[in-house]
Amino acid sequence: MSQFTLFTKFLEDRNIASEDLAEYQNLVEPAESEGWQGYRIQRVGPTNRITQRCQVLMQYAWHCRDYVKKILEEHGVENVGRVVNGYIEKSRAIQILSYLAHQYKHGGVDHDPKWAGDLEPRILKPFVRGQLREFPLRLKPTVMRWGDNIGEFEFVGHCSIGDVDYPFKDFTWEFSCTIVDKDGRELGHAAELCERAFETWFKILEDHGIQIAATAIDPLSSV
Repeated sequence: MSQFTLFTKFLEDRNIASEDLAEYQNLVEPAESEGWQGYRIQRVGPTNRITQRCQVLMQYAWHCRDYVKKILEEHGVENVGRVVNGYIEKSRAIQILSYLAHQYKHGGVDHDPKWAGDLEPRILKPFVRGQLREFPLRLKPTVMRWGDNIGEFEFVGHCSIGDVDYPFKDFTWEFSCTIVDKDGRELGHAAELCERAFETWFKILEDHGIQIAATAIDPLSSV
């Protein structure tokens, strides 16, 4: 069996994990009160499942490296370790995931880890966050809840810039875990970092003339 075939199966498994996290989107539904629009978020309940799914995604995102290296070898690329490490050196997302994946798998990290040792990243409690991204200012209407147990909540409203009104609809929703460094500075969130990592893995292959099907790259592209 070719490495490319094995990689395709690996991506299918990764997509299942990604879809498991995306299922939380089903808890979000439109709401309306006195003519104002908004959302009702059903009870999330204990959020340890979100943490577990983020941990699984981070394992896939980091260990994809091994598949990429073997595919490059199969296509005759020399010094694949050096080639791949060159991309990792430019990807803070992959470095962070390397640290967290090793920490989770081995119950800790080496005293001198190869990647992100200066950051000592850690994963915080899960969150649900909605944001009106089409709002044209840097500070956008955002609602966020986090913790070990997130109950049902609802909000409605709108905001305006001059005569232009922006009702609280078309929010983008995320269910994930915040990642911070040793000083508490935010580095991103788990699902976001995983997507950025896979973008780099696919770029490595594409830069060496190896194309991956769109349905393998985006787990929701065929939905």
